[in-house]
Order: sequence, then structure tokens, then C-alpha cells
Amino acid sequence: MLLPYPVIEKAPVIAKASKLGGVVAGALGWLVLLFGLSASLGLGLLFRVIWSLGVGLAFSLPLALVTLGMAISLLVGGKALQRSATETERGMRERAIYSMLSEKGRVSAAQAARLLGIGVGEADAQLTALAKGQPDRVAVDVDEEGTIWYRAAAVPFPQGTWGPPARVRVDERSAAEEEAEAAEEASSGRVGGKTVL
Repeated sequence: MLLPYPVIEKAPVIAKASKLGGVVAGALGWLVLLFGLSASLGLGLLFRVIWSLGVGLAFSLPLALVTLGMAISLLVGGKALQRSATETERGMRERAIYSMLSEKGRVSAAQAARLLGIGVGEADAQLTALAKGQPDRVAVDVDEEGTIWYRAAAVPFPQGTWGPPARVRVDERSAAEEEAEAAEEASSGRVGGKTVL
């Protein structure tokens, strides 16, 4: 589905919130790791001094394992959340660029940066990546002054696809089958499946 490019204004807010959540989860994971392993080591040493090494290990190892599990979950989850936010933002910008190209016909990196609210270098990098990765959708032109223009290589259709729409036959019978059936009915004296005398 193509989005109007003003929708892109919401993408940074969503992405920033997800990235912030990823950073918080990562920081919390490091804190859990630091304090959990410190507590585990402290308890193990305390019980080893009071009783024996076996008692110290019996209390510290389960705490260390739980700490490691929680910390690794938080760290991996935080990284995944940040990666997801980056991909979501890139995808929304990509759809906004397609909408912008279909509406305006062609844009320069400076125009795209202004309309999308991003830097010129970032807009140029994303437009170039789209033109290289999907040349059937985004084409590059250079005018006499050396300005690089990006344009839609194909016209989008209402269902959001690019390129010619698929041709679908609604009737199950082909035209040749219909003609053959009509000729058979005419030769046998039937009309509409009824015999006429």
C-alpha cells in the first residue's frame, strides 16, 4: 500500500520510541548482569566462609544462572527492538518515497530531504539504494546542469503494485468453448439447452 508522504512524519516518532525502548532494555540488561553476578559472587563467598564451598556454590550458581538468563534476554531483546525500529523507519520512508515519486513524477535528493524531514545525504543514499536495488521502480536521470533526478520507472496501480495489472478471466469457459457450444445447439435444434421442434 502506498502512503502519502506526510505520513512519514510519524515514522521518526515510532522509530525513536522503539529505539529508546531498545536502549533502555540494553542498559537494564547490563545492570542486571553487573548487579546479579556481583550478588551471586558475594553470596557464594559469604556462604563459603561460613559453611563450605559446596553450600556457597549451591546458593551462588542458581542465582548466577538466573541472572545470566535475564541479562541475555534483555540484551538480545533490546538489539532486536532497535533493529526492528530501524527497519520500520526505512520501510515507511521507502513507501513515502514511492508515493512522492508517483505524485510529483521526479524529485531531487534535496527535495526529497525537505519533504521527508531528513538530511540531504540520507535522502540521496536512500534514493540511490532504491534505484540500484529496484531499477524497475525507480529510475535515475541527470539534467544538463548535472542535477540528479529520481523518477518512478513504472506507474503504480490502485492496489499498490507497480507495473501492469494482472489479467484475470472471470468466466470459467473460454470464448472458443462458448462458440462451440452455440454451434452445437444450433445444429441440434436446441436453444438454451431445450430442444426446439
